[in-house]
Amino acid sequence: MKTKNNVQKAILRSAAVVVSFVLISFTVSAQTFWKRLLENTGFRDIAIAMASPAESEDVAGIPASAETSYYFVNDVEPAMEIEAWMIDYSRFTTSQFVYNEATETSLELEDWMMNETFFQPVLEEEEALELEAWMVAENTWGI
Repeated sequence: MKTKNNVQKAILRSAAVVVSFVLISFTVSAQTFWKRLLENTGFRDIAIAMASPAESEDVAGIPASAETSYYFVNDVEPAMEIEAWMIDYSRFTTSQFVYNEATETSLELEDWMMNETFFQPVLEEEEALELEAWMVAENTWGI
């Protein structure tokens, strides 16, 4: 039984790996590859599809002879200034720890704490439950 479970687990894991590989290959920009691979049926065609680069469309751009009116501006940020807290060595040292002992006020007994009547169990009587007509009606419960 244990061997059977181990075999089932191994089959399930390998199937999960295969399925994840297939899903990843479909989602990671491989659409054109699979399209070319599935369209070509011969071994020669498949080898060419695997070796050839992806198809790309020619994009019409600005011809090299065209004149443009672009110009570049160098942006300069203002110089940063050093402030006093930036050079204060005590702000950046981690070896100086200050520990303050936490102190609490002492607890005091109050009068109600010593009164035993506050801590007596209280017996409450609940009203007796009564059957109502709808509780025993057969048409209510579909009996």
